[in-house]
Amino acid sequence: MTYEFRFLAFALFAVITLTTLVISFWASRKVKTAGHFYVAGGKVRWFMNGIAFAGDYLSAASFLGIAGMVAFSGYDGFMYAIGFLAGWIVALFLIAEPLRNIGKYTFGDALAYKFPSRKVRLMSSVGALVISIFYLIPQMVGAGSIIQPLIGISYEVGVVIVGIVVIIITATAGMVSTTWVQFIKGFLLLVAALAMTVAILMVAGMGPIEFITHFIKNPEILLPTGKTISGEQFMAPGMKFKDPLDFASLALALILGTAALPHILIRYYTVPKPSDARKSTVIAIVAIGLFYLMTLYLGLGSNFFRAYDPANQNLSAPLLAEFIGGEFFFAFISSVAFATILGTVAGLIMASAGAVAHDIYTEFMGRRGNEKKTLLVSKVTSVVVGLLTIAIGILMKGQNVAFLVGLAFAVAASCNLPALVCTLFWKKTTDVGVYSGMAVGLISSIILIFLSPTFMGESAIFPLNNPGIVSIPLGFVVLVAVSLATRPAPSSTEVDATPA
Repeated sequence: MTYEFRFLAFALFAVITLTTLVISFWASRKVKTAGHFYVAGGKVRWFMNGIAFAGDYLSAASFLGIAGMVAFSGYDGFMYAIGFLAGWIVALFLIAEPLRNIGKYTFGDALAYKFPSRKVRLMSSVGALVISIFYLIPQMVGAGSIIQPLIGISYEVGVVIVGIVVIIITATAGMVSTTWVQFIKGFLLLVAALAMTVAILMVAGMGPIEFITHFIKNPEILLPTGKTISGEQFMAPGMKFKDPLDFASLALALILGTAALPHILIRYYTVPKPSDARKSTVIAIVAIGLFYLMTLYLGLGSNFFRAYDPANQNLSAPLLAEFIGGEFFFAFISSVAFATILGTVAGLIMASAGAVAHDIYTEFMGRRGNEKKTLLVSKVTSVVVGLLTIAIGILMKGQNVAFLVGLAFAVAASCNLPALVCTLFWKKTTDVGVYSGMAVGLISSIILIFLSPTFMGESAIFPLNNPGIVSIPLGFVVLVAVSLATRPAPSSTEVDATPA
C-alpha cells in the first residue's frame, strides 16, 4: 500500500503537535522543584488523574494494535483487551491506596520506605528503566506506523518526529505538562472510539449485538491474509494462540503487569491523598473498560469492510475511519492516535527520568540538597531516553504494537510485582529478598524473551512467545526463599515472649 501527503490530516496533526508544545511551555513556568517535575507537586485532582490514567494507559497498543489483532485474529486478538483491563482490578484492590501511603516520587521510594537499602534503590531504578524502554518500543513503532499514512513521510522520519516532540514535552515541564497531555488525550480517545463505533454500526445497518452475531454465524470470513474461515472459528479461541500454555502465559503477564508498570505507579503520587488514588483508579477502570469494549467493534469493523493493510496490522483503525467517514474522519482518528502515543511516551520518559535523577542521582549517590542539579539530571535523562527509544523504534519496524506491549507487561510483572506485593503485605520480607527477587525476575524474563520464537523463530530454545508463566512465579519464589533465608534471628526477648 502506498501513502501520500494529505493536507487535512497534516493540518490536524500540526494542531495537536503545536497545542501539546504550547501546553508544555505554559506548564514549565509551574515547575520550580523536583516534586513539581516528577509528580506535579501531588496536587492533581482525582477525576483528572483518572482520565489521565486512561490517557497514559491507552497507548498505541490499545488503539492501533488491538484493533488490528481483532481484524486479523478475531477472538484471540480481543483477549489482549481483556487482559489489559483485568490488570486494573489488581491495581485497585491491592496497590492504589497502600502505595500512595508509602511513596513520594517513584516505585523505588515505596520499597525504600520499608527497606532503606542502596541495593534495593538501585535495583528498583534499573528495573524501572528497562521496563520503560521495553514499553517505549511499541509506542515508537506505532508512531512511525501512524505518521506514515497521516502525512506521507517515511516510517523512520515519523519515529524521529514523535521522539523529538515528546523530549520537548518532558524536558520542559515534566509531569505537569504530561498530565495535561494525557488528560486531553484520554478524552479525545474516548470520543474518537465512540464516534467510530457508532459510524460502523450505522454504515453496516446493524445493532451492537446483531453486528457481533453476524460474525459468529457467518459461514465465511475473509482474513486480511486472503484465507477464508468460518465465523465460528474466527470468534473462538485458537486462531492466534495455538498453544494454551502460551495464551495462559500472556494472560498472566497482562493481568499482573498493570500494577507493576513504573509510569502507572508514579501517577498514584500525583494526587493529594490515598482516597484520591482509589477514586482515580475507579475512573480509569470505567474509561478504559468502555474504550476496550469499543475496540472489539473497531477490529470487527475493519474486517467487515475489509479496511486494512495486509502488511501492517497497526493501520486497521485509521483505514477503517477513512472507509466509513472519508478524509476528515481519517485525519481525525489518525491525529488522535498520534496524541495517544505522545501521552504514553511522555509518561514512560517521566518514569525513566525519576528512576535516574531521583533514585540513582539523589538517593543512591547521595546528591541531596541541590534541586537545580536534580532537575537538570532529570531533563538530561529525558533527552537521552528519548533518543534511545527513537533508535530502537526504527529497528523494530513492522512488529504488532500490542504484542510488543505484552512483553513489557511480562518484564514488569516479573521484576516489580513480587517486590511490591511482598513489601506491602508480607512481614517476613527482607531487603536481600527484594533485590534478589527483582534481579531474577528481570533477568529471567529478558533472557526468555530473547530465547523465544519472537526473536529466534523456529530455532527458539524457549517455546513460548511470552515468558510470564515462568518468570513471574520465579520472581516470587526467589524473593520468598531468600527472605526466609536472610531473615534476622528473633531476639532473646522475642523468644522468651513466645508461648510454650
